[in-house]
Amino acid sequence: MVRSSTLDEGDPGFVPDPSRIKRADPVGDSDSVDDGEIRPSDVPRWAASGARLGVVPEEALVHPSGVTHPSSPAAPGGPPQAVLDVVTACPLPSLLLAIPSEEVVAASGTARRLLCPDGGSPVGRGFEEFTVDGPTGALELVVQGSLDGYEARRTLRRGGRAVPLTVWVRGVGGPQRRTHALAKLLVDPAALGEALPRPEGAGAAAVVGSTDGHLTVDRVSTDVVALLDHPATDVVGQSLLRLVDTADVAPLLEALARSTGSGLGTSLVVQMQLSGSRPSRRRLLLLPMEPSPSFAFAVLDVAPGDPLTSAPGMREALWGFDEAVRAASSSRRAGALPADRGLGDLSGRELEIVLRLLDGDRVPAIAESLFLSSSTVRNHLSAVFRKLRVGSQQELIHLLRRTDGVSRSS
Repeated sequence: MVRSSTLDEGDPGFVPDPSRIKRADPVGDSDSVDDGEIRPSDVPRWAASGARLGVVPEEALVHPSGVTHPSSPAAPGGPPQAVLDVVTACPLPSLLLAIPSEEVVAASGTARRLLCPDGGSPVGRGFEEFTVDGPTGALELVVQGSLDGYEARRTLRRGGRAVPLTVWVRGVGGPQRRTHALAKLLVDPAALGEALPRPEGAGAAAVVGSTDGHLTVDRVSTDVVALLDHPATDVVGQSLLRLVDTADVAPLLEALARSTGSGLGTSLVVQMQLSGSRPSRRRLLLLPMEPSPSFAFAVLDVAPGDPLTSAPGMREALWGFDEAVRAASSSRRAGALPADRGLGDLSGRELEIVLRLLDGDRVPAIAESLFLSSSTVRNHLSAVFRKLRVGSQQELIHLLRRTDGVSRSS
């Protein structure tokens, strides 16, 4: 279960000094952090004191794919019209916001229908016009570049009803100071939801995994080798802090503290590496789990360029963001399953198929929802059967639903 507690924005916080953080030896040797050094166990303490983080701000949401509407003309000095058109035509429930004002610059069809169910357009209006609650201030961290993105909760005002909503926000534009943000709108953040057909080449697959309460990686999908040039067996057992460059340890600890305190997700861009591999920029998305401070995570490539300057770049940003949120959500769901069932031997795609099978979906429905052929889904399941040493779907479901193992939430 995700904790629902929040931090008061004005709480004093402790920000770790990067000079006190030593990079541990790459593989093994978990005793390489001396007394007085920053430890994962400090994360709840930072969260409790605020850690300079405030609660998450927010935006809006919904789900079905939808009708598009003509976009408003591009504002002088704003994103090109072609970029706005990509957001408007996107079937994902998405907004493009100017920050820190939260003015809606472009909205997809589903986002429009959610915010303006009686017609009209949210474009040119402040997002706060559609919500009961106000922002909390964490958006400023995205503006400054301290945070890549965050998960937020808002209450949407719809007629006489107040509708609770969840949104993921990701900053875009400008290497120094962000000028805009994408808002990924969700109906139920706990569900995987329906996949949508991605444009050719968009939305690269994410590596997914989880950590235990000591921030040690206890599960990671087998496709991690493509990101870190190391097999999953080398990554499992490592501290999450050891997988990033020394300069990124303090920002990562701040993001972890923020998620631990708020019970909501965060994302940041870090240089990731492991012994013998070259550092590479990756987007790391974190979702808190119990026992605290354990986390589900997703890791993706960072697309080059600024999404605000080209239509292809914005298309990649929208679909990559969607993939990251969906992947991390599936990883969090997997973290609630018994830890000894071999899920760490699966790829990200295999894990998603297994979770849909546990939801009661049959092969044709899984294939349709993921835009795969039934034979491709069966091939993935055959690989899962082999890795988990079961002979049928029923055996697989029985294995994962057994309660005699140790689960993350127990």
